[in-house]
Amino acid sequence: MSEYPIIKRIAARLPARWQTELKRIRYARQIRKGTFATNEPEYDRLAEWLRAGDWVLDIGANVGHYTKRFSELVGAQGRVIAFEPTPTTFYLLASNSQHFAHPNVTLINAAVSDRADLVGLAIPQFDSGLVNYYEAHLAPARPGTLAVMTLAIDSLQINHRIALIKIDAEDHEAAVLAGMKNLLARDHPILIVETGAQTVVDALTASGYASHKLPGSPNFLFMPAI
Repeated sequence: MSEYPIIKRIAARLPARWQTELKRIRYARQIRKGTFATNEPEYDRLAEWLRAGDWVLDIGANVGHYTKRFSELVGAQGRVIAFEPTPTTFYLLASNSQHFAHPNVTLINAAVSDRADLVGLAIPQFDSGLVNYYEAHLAPARPGTLAVMTLAIDSLQINHRIALIKIDAEDHEAAVLAGMKNLLARDHPILIVETGAQTVVDALTASGYASHKLPGSPNFLFMPAI
């Protein structure tokens, strides 16, 4: 058995607050060293699609790998609005954003959907026993379980053009897109969407987007055809 799984099992025995603090320290160190990044192929091409002054939405920001890169590319005059519903993950996202070069990130502790509502949040576990925040997903609200607020992007009435939207909503992307149809029609932003639903791909194609799948990517890249 390799050392890495053993370390994970040991970490899983620590109190949850200790696990979170260890992550916070590790992420801060990665940001300082310039290694806080994701290996998704779209990440390396963001500079092709964004310029200084742009506004970006990061829906399902997690701990902020994309958020940080967006922040760097749009610069001091741009704006990144990042949404993350999971409380512990949001804490790490907020902590990480304090180390970004520009104070141009707005953080919203809510899930994005097609309406304002209160819904449940299911958080699975890895085999090691560690909590798998990366696959936290919306679920029916039940008494005694974690509940989070949802909101529709169109309800925010953002008055600035949005250049790009990244969506990682764990199978909730159809509702996310339904809640921003006015913004999509107005701005035609580039979309990076993690989805396995052909209905989502078909709906965006019918709305004037060309879909692309970069090699090795879990996402679809949608470029406006108009």
